[in-house]
Amino acid sequence: MPELFKLFSIFLMAMVKYFYSPFYAFATGENFWLSYVVIVSGGITSFSFFYYISTFVNISTKFVKPFLTYVISEKYLEKVRRKRSLKKSRRRKFTKRNRMIMKFKNSGMFLVIFLTPVLLSLPVGAYILNKYFKNNKLAFPGAVVAIVVEGFILCLLVWRDIPFI
Repeated sequence: MPELFKLFSIFLMAMVKYFYSPFYAFATGENFWLSYVVIVSGGITSFSFFYYISTFVNISTKFVKPFLTYVISEKYLEKVRRKRSLKKSRRRKFTKRNRMIMKFKNSGMFLVIFLTPVLLSLPVGAYILNKYFKNNKLAFPGAVVAIVVEGFILCLLVWRDIPFI
């Protein structure tokens, strides 16, 4: 039974912070393949959960905003409207930098997919992917592949005792 608790704690660690879970699994004394399977399953479970929950959050915020207009005073709303109109009148033109940002929008998705398991946390990456790249068919499968591949690389680096980590 203690073995099951160790595996469950590795699973929970992979759900919370994916990058540190191979170190934790190595410290608990588990073997490579069992730890790899538990870490990847925890990462995929966490990413899937937060990806689909963020859909609900994005939809529900559309209904919260109209409700807040009834709660907030009219004086404050008028102040906000004036600031928005000033910003609209001072909008910048379409520059070279903006064109470059638009060109790299798809590579931005792949950058988020690549950085989610290692640098970003899985909930943050899932929310960003769902918010900005929801209609792209490669967003969710690409993130799952990144979790699997980066989990293997992290586990391999930890179990091979490479000194630069």
